[in-house]
Amino acid sequence: MTAPRIGERHAVWLITAVAVIGRLANLSQPMRYDESITWAYFVGRSWHTVVSSYPFPNNHVLFSLLAKATSSLAPFQPWALRLPAFLAGVAIVPLTWAVGRRFASPAVGLIGAALAAGSTSLILYATNARGYSLVIALFLAMLLVADELRVSPTTRGFALHALLGALGLYAIPVMLYPLGIVAVWLLLAALRATGPRGRQLAIGTVLASASAGAIALLLYLPIIRTAGMSALTGNRFVTPTAWPAFLADLPRHAAETVVTWTSPLPWWSPPLLLVLALVGAWRTERTERPSLLRATALWCAVLLAATHRVPFVRVWLFLLPLFHLAVARGLVRVARRTRVGDAVASPLGAVVIAAGVASVALFGGAVRASTDTGSFPEARVVSLRLAPELRPGDRVLAPLPTNGPLLYYFSARGLDTALLSTPPERTRRAFLVLDPSRGRTLDWAVEIGMIDPRVYAKPTLLHQSPGAEVWRADRR
Repeated sequence: MTAPRIGERHAVWLITAVAVIGRLANLSQPMRYDESITWAYFVGRSWHTVVSSYPFPNNHVLFSLLAKATSSLAPFQPWALRLPAFLAGVAIVPLTWAVGRRFASPAVGLIGAALAAGSTSLILYATNARGYSLVIALFLAMLLVADELRVSPTTRGFALHALLGALGLYAIPVMLYPLGIVAVWLLLAALRATGPRGRQLAIGTVLASASAGAIALLLYLPIIRTAGMSALTGNRFVTPTAWPAFLADLPRHAAETVVTWTSPLPWWSPPLLLVLALVGAWRTERTERPSLLRATALWCAVLLAATHRVPFVRVWLFLLPLFHLAVARGLVRVARRTRVGDAVASPLGAVVIAAGVASVALFGGAVRASTDTGSFPEARVVSLRLAPELRPGDRVLAPLPTNGPLLYYFSARGLDTALLSTPPERTRRAFLVLDPSRGRTLDWAVEIGMIDPRVYAKPTLLHQSPGAEVWRADRR
């Protein structure tokens, strides 16, 4: 592998700078539901709570520990809470370049990094206090280590492989997907190797992967002791569904994943990018490396069959940089058959692509408009409006996902968060916080029994905006 040229180095720095700008522009976006719950139940509590409490899978423990440290720099500042995700999210861009350069070519690496720099999903999770960016960055680092091991199996390399895998599992248990993909890929490489190297690679891969799992179990031991292993493996988000429902849901899930991955590009782009990705993934020459696509398909098929539960689309985020690289490779292959091939595959061309895609994401507002992980952008404004109104015995009625951000901003303003859960029999006044952009109006609240007209007088509108309504109802 040749050393990167100066022009390529400059392009990587410029593309990474584009990624930083796009992520900084969204770092202070309103708090979302999942990250607000992460703060309220884990990051905002003691260190012991972070490592030992797992009532629901919002606790991405490694991320929570890092976020607890960084959030102490500026309490109740979203950017401080999100800083670990931000740093990992920025690192994803040069790591994508490094993987693309090593597994394909410098041009593929640069264009893949350019697409990653402006990806709505990657920007969102780099500015969202969750552990997914950590998992993506660790997966890309594992691929680089794995390719080194393929060439030269060493104890040090396998130890690093195990450490990266364990850290990923401690961030989110869904690291089992990328960890397994890398293990399968290395085992396929071992089958291709001849002599002692193949045997060393196979044995080392099995031991390193098992060690990653063992280290992760040790790290999770405080949680296992207090909540049992089922807290990690048996929560309601991973329990199996019936086979007919699982199989029927797969096509919709696949389509939703592709549409999510191609944001912020126009509605007509998903089919085009999917075709380019298929062109890029198609192997036109024989190489010493096994197919990453084959390893991914084999392992993910095994896990999906074992769980027969369609996961959240965000679970597949670790594969998004590889999708970008496949699109980049397809684009390079197609472009080089035309007169503009050299321009597209040049470092300058990659920088232009990064700037273009990032501009669409930034000025189109795709990140802030996303409802992934639950959003209520008006939560801060609503908390300010409610602050002078609230008294002991009041109850703030807010449905999912409205209640999570309110919990965060109530705490930030020093408001009594217990008012979000005052028992009905002790409630004197009810304040309804609704998001009309989701169709949640006063009539909707009455229809679902959120407020009972027989118990409360006719509500009075206190605040109204396109994204929020606040109503007050006194007990009869």
